Amino acid sequence: MATVQDIAAPGPADLPGFEGGLDLFLHVAGRIRQLGRPPVRAALWHQVQRGALDFAALTAVMGALAGFFTIATVEVGFGLGVSLGVRVFQALVLGQLAGSVCALLLVAGPGTAAMVELGLMRHQGELRTLRLMGIDPRDLLVLPRVAGFAFALFVLTFIFQAAAVLGGFALAALFVHVPYGPQITALFATLAPATLVISAIRNLLLGAVLGLLVCHQGLVAPFAPERMPQIAGQLLTRSLVALVVAQGGAALFLS
Repeated sequence: MATVQDIAAPGPADLPGFEGGLDLFLHVAGRIRQLGRPPVRAALWHQVQRGALDFAALTAVMGALAGFFTIATVEVGFGLGVSLGVRVFQALVLGQLAGSVCALLLVAGPGTAAMVELGLMRHQGELRTLRLMGIDPRDLLVLPRVAGFAFALFVLTFIFQAAAVLGGFALAALFVHVPYGPQITALFATLAPATLVISAIRNLLLGAVLGLLVCHQGLVAPFAPERMPQIAGQLLTRSLVALVVAQGGAALFLS
């Protein structure tokens, strides 16, 4: 007897290589309005919760520590003073480190989990079952994950940056006796609103790219349950490349 997996014709989510990845990108770009549908919206919220809210506390701690160690090293260790120290803090922690750390956190945690989940669904024939029911797996599975990763990275980066400023400055005032007020004043004197806008746009785009990589790895790339460690390593490698390109491109063209 033929099973559902035997009789279902291969769909776009089965395409290999670059063709499949391009198909996912074009589909997501053209189906943004599907996020208004209740099932897709529910999947989006679940992805944001799993990617951002569950990691909010850890991100805040990491941001506060990153801010503190940067300030303590630059302002106290190197003796460069508050003004220059805050500039280094702004460029290094707020500009580069926040997005990079949060992106890697997303890929290592929710990203790997989502990739395995999608890969198992594909391996067990659930994607073809959805197509037989008239449901496009890309609408229900890919679109909310891509949008969810974009929003999750935006939220996590904001939490990291806020914790780095508030917590990092407070820890520096408490442990290395760098006055809190002058640090805040120096930061707002040099922090342009355009910098915050550029950071937000960059993180939304980078989060969407990471979401596409996760979905591509689960739905398009060769997948086998026994190769989970190798597949997770491939996802991390590609995410690192995307992260370097995004951060380097932003620094080159948007600075």
